[in-house]
Amino acid sequence: MSDPTPDGQHPDPQTPDAVEPVPPAVPPVSEPDAGAARQARRSRTTMFVLIGIVVLVIIVALVAVFARSGPTAYDESTPEGVVQRYSQAVVDGDDETALTYLLPVIADDCEHQSTGTQDMRVTLVKTTGDEDRTRVEVLIATVYGDGPFGPSEYENEGVFELSKVGGDWRISTTPWEFVICLQTEPR
Repeated sequence: MSDPTPDGQHPDPQTPDAVEPVPPAVPPVSEPDAGAARQARRSRTTMFVLIGIVVLVIIVALVAVFARSGPTAYDESTPEGVVQRYSQAVVDGDDETALTYLLPVIADDCEHQSTGTQDMRVTLVKTTGDEDRTRVEVLIATVYGDGPFGPSEYENEGVFELSKVGGDWRISTTPWEFVICLQTEPR
């Protein structure tokens, strides 16, 4: 027989001793919760992949911007090279250098006109001609100051005409934006 309880009654021998269940320290993960955890891991992975792609695109863009080379430098012995160097000298306000690219008859009789230091870009369109005379067609973009909506830009086509003198190309005619000599007498 078993010992009596504090109140003096004997427990029923047929009833097992009742034990209260202890709750687990960590609740068991049910199937829906496991799916949510996998989804959260997938979302974090996707986020990291997207951040990585954005960082990679930014790096590629920066490399492209900083690795860009300047304009193509044409050989000075070509009509395009002569026009390129003459145009740069005029834009820089270096009339003495610009004069070296003109026909000697024009350079010798040159009465200088002031050349502005406007913001101009010159783009080669095409070159036509033969071994003694040629035309270099360009696109000239001139940018004027800042306005309330940004700078104004004027774009037009121009033609440089060149002739060979002593084996070197020299300019005989320039677009009006690049004229540095006043012509006092008709030629």
